[in-house]
Amino acid sequence: MTASTRAAARSQGAVFAYGNFITVLINFLILAWIIFMMVKAVNRVRASIEKEKAPAPAAPPPQDILLLSEIRDLLRQRA
Repeated sequence: MTASTRAAARSQGAVFAYGNFITVLINFLILAWIIFMMVKAVNRVRASIEKEKAPAPAAPPPQDILLLSEIRDLLRQRA
């Protein structure tokens, strides 16, 4: 191809504009890195919020467990 402009080269056939491709590739990599860092920061903030939450108080044991514990304690006192 002997064309001096891209428009003239396109009139002669298919043109691979590698400069444009490289620019688009670099822009994509920059945006991908920025999005990755944002997601990483959000995950870090979520993890710190989860750590700050106080653990829920333990639920009282069921009634049958309490009754069995009382029976066990009474049997220990008799022995």
